[in-house]
Amino acid sequence: MSEKLSRRKFLRVAAVGAGALLAASCQPKVVEVEKIVKETVIVEKEAEPAAPEEKIVRMLQSSWAVGEIPFDAAAREFNDLHPGVKVVVQTTSEGWDTKLVAQIASDSVAWSIVGILTPFLVMDQWVRAAMIQPMDDYIAASQEPGATELLDDMIPAIREDGSYEGKFYSLPYSFENITFNWRVDYFNAVGAMEAPETWDDWLRICLDLKKWGADEQIFPTAFAGALWTDIGALFCSAVDSPYTADGMIDWEAPEMTECLAFYKRLIVEEELTPPHGTDGWLDSFYGGKVASVQAQSSRGVWGQMAFGTDKVATSPIPTRVKGGGAGSVYWGNGTAVINKAPYPQEATDYLIYTMGPQNLGFQKAVIKTGKTPIYYSAYEKIIETDPQFRTYQWMIGMLEDVERSVVTPRNQYYLIEHTYWNKHRVPFTEPGSTMTPEECAQLILKDSEEEIAKQKL
Repeated sequence: MSEKLSRRKFLRVAAVGAGALLAASCQPKVVEVEKIVKETVIVEKEAEPAAPEEKIVRMLQSSWAVGEIPFDAAAREFNDLHPGVKVVVQTTSEGWDTKLVAQIASDSVAWSIVGILTPFLVMDQWVRAAMIQPMDDYIAASQEPGATELLDDMIPAIREDGSYEGKFYSLPYSFENITFNWRVDYFNAVGAMEAPETWDDWLRICLDLKKWGADEQIFPTAFAGALWTDIGALFCSAVDSPYTADGMIDWEAPEMTECLAFYKRLIVEEELTPPHGTDGWLDSFYGGKVASVQAQSSRGVWGQMAFGTDKVATSPIPTRVKGGGAGSVYWGNGTAVINKAPYPQEATDYLIYTMGPQNLGFQKAVIKTGKTPIYYSAYEKIIETDPQFRTYQWMIGMLEDVERSVVTPRNQYYLIEHTYWNKHRVPFTEPGSTMTPEECAQLILKDSEEEIAKQKL
């Protein structure tokens, strides 16, 4: 120090310091704590403004679709590119629809997106129950790449399938239709190098296959056991207008009698299928005991995964006459924006980012699952030109098939007609059955109409 303190000054300074410390120690400590807490709170409020609200967009999706399609990966990518928005993918569980309806009624909707929407099953129900809302305005307002091309690039029949009374409700990531899935090696063994084009071709090849595969007990053909895969697809292959003005399958059409007669001939008279046309067909198919099956298009890819891409092919279903009929039954695997959803624009933006025509990586992932793309550009840029997707060129035939197909009616009749089809097709296809095609059709129609009338009460 530049100046030394005298002993007297030093003692005086020390005494003052000690007195100050003593005075502080004698004060109630709680007062000092309160002062410090008060000052800390004031400083924090002034220094840190409130964080902006993060927009949480919850997607409620069928578990099988989440397991098959990379919705989660797309959500992470979208979140990284859109600060302040977070898409969360959740899977449906039992009772989710009841809970959602209650949330909509109380204006407390937790989710923004819902799928899978299968139009022929639930479109009418979901729209009438106000579970979902049209997407047209949100698509038009979206700034996402692909938004302006989305609806124009979509196959018109698929766009119609996702619509209800002129408004677009359901954006699909793919479509499925009923196809003819066949063992190329088995067909080639009897000289059939191409898929059958007509019912007569189908029957002739099956008769040859029956002889060829008798020792190995190979069924020449089979059906998947649903209304659309069986008689529904056959009927579409026979007529241009499969449905009545009331929105039911035209069970009284003369062509329906022909379809049922042909169906019974394959199963009962010629014994070309498993029992009842369907019993145990999938296990038999994987066991190499079924040479062909009329089923969803993805089933052909399942066969390719099991036996090789050179052993199984997928083709349009045979028609009653060459080039006739209304294609086959088809539907989109769709996703919709929930009514009263939080952040509906951000929800639509995510769907466009993920499933739009510009996302070729997503389109390729979908194609590899055996699901057929919905955009013309996916065929041009991937299936027709990418060498790695040469084995999926059968999908071009599906595009052509769906372009001439008729959209299923916007009602809730399918499950009713499906139920009574399965009820009556079993006795109809029993060995020795005397039930005529006309009788089978009338029984299905009568039971279906009675059930529909009950539901309208």
